Amino acid sequence: MRIITPRTAPPARRAPTSEAAAVSPLVRGALDAAFGVREAATLTSKLYALGVRNHINARRRLAAAATAHGPVRIVSCHAREGGEFFGTVDAGGRRFGYAARVRDGALVSFKVL
Repeated sequence: MRIITPRTAPPARRAPTSEAAAVSPLVRGALDAAFGVREAATLTSKLYALGVRNHINARRRLAAAATAHGPVRIVSCHAREGGEFFGTVDAGGRRFGYAARVRDGALVSFKVL
């Protein structure tokens, strides 16, 4: 006796996504500004909170003397409910952590650790 079953389609494959694709453009802009790839003056007050801009400017002042700067490569990015992002970036051969919060289409909190 043979049992005939309908052929099922193989499961659809998902295209691999890079970590960079999962990052909010606001977080990406803040990271670029923090590491000197982008001018900090381009961060508008409508999209970036005052505390975010102050942290980036303070970090840029320190970066001139002590810390790495240059092209930023996102190593990992994780998102949580409530618009929370955190992960790791590589800049100038060094690894840094970051944490950010996006609320109502604006970056309200951002820190490079």
